[in-house]
Amino acid sequence: MKTEFNKPDFINSNKAFERAIKKEILSDDETRPDFAGNFMYMHSQDGIDYFKNINTRKYGHDKATILKSLER
Repeated sequence: MKTEFNKPDFINSNKAFERAIKKEILSDDETRPDFAGNFMYMHSQDGIDYFKNINTRKYGHDKATILKSLER
């Protein structure tokens, strides 16, 4: 049985960050650990934007996984 894999999309990173901040997944407050500037946009898949923490190199896509990505 062949499983179909949904390929990732790559959107404008500014748009991905704007959406994440609007949904309160990331913050625009530089003093918070979930500040958008501490993350890199990686890709989007099935309407979900994925980010990588620049310090821990862990991925996140929602508030829970973003907070988890802050753990060392």
